[in-house]
Amino acid sequence: MQKVVIWMLLLCKTVYGFMITIDAHETACFHDKALTKDKITIRFEVMEGGFKDIAIHITDPSGHTLFQSESETSGSYTFAASEKGKFKLCFDNERSTLTPKLLMFHFTVIHELSHYIDQNKRADDVIEQSVLQENINALSGQLMNIRHEQEYMHVRYSGHAQISKSVHFRIVAWSIFGPSLLLLMTIVEVYYLKRFFEVRRVV
Repeated sequence: MQKVVIWMLLLCKTVYGFMITIDAHETACFHDKALTKDKITIRFEVMEGGFKDIAIHITDPSGHTLFQSESETSGSYTFAASEKGKFKLCFDNERSTLTPKLLMFHFTVIHELSHYIDQNKRADDVIEQSVLQENINALSGQLMNIRHEQEYMHVRYSGHAQISKSVHFRIVAWSIFGPSLLLLMTIVEVYYLKRFFEVRRVV
């Protein structure tokens, strides 16, 4: 069990998980280093703001565009690094005139299996079997997917809970305001009629 935990920590070289706010006309960029054939996974979802869409741009160390879209609400992109260097991820909210966007994303880099077989490339002295490595690699990816999905669901639940509380408050407020307004109108009408007939009696 201890070896499994160690390998799960080793296989995930870098996992960036952020929740950020990107203002209108703002671009936010992030980057991470990867080796050739490393597995890079990028997941994101726009939680709040406008139509919940944002532009995304992914480039390799040479500046070549790997993915680009002008309007995305969520996405998951996995690819193998074609070269060694910094891979860049940018979120662009330039098209929004006033609305900031609340964005949740993960930037994950996982080394290729051969990286851990070569003892010169790793800092540990764990002796592993190739089959075990592959199984742990797959398990690590699945666990990260579950974790990311749970985080998305938690944020969605929080947003829906806030909407539910707001709607409940408005319903309660209206249920009090409506009868109060009706009672006030009844009192005013009774008072007005009373005054009206008093005036007729005097004439």
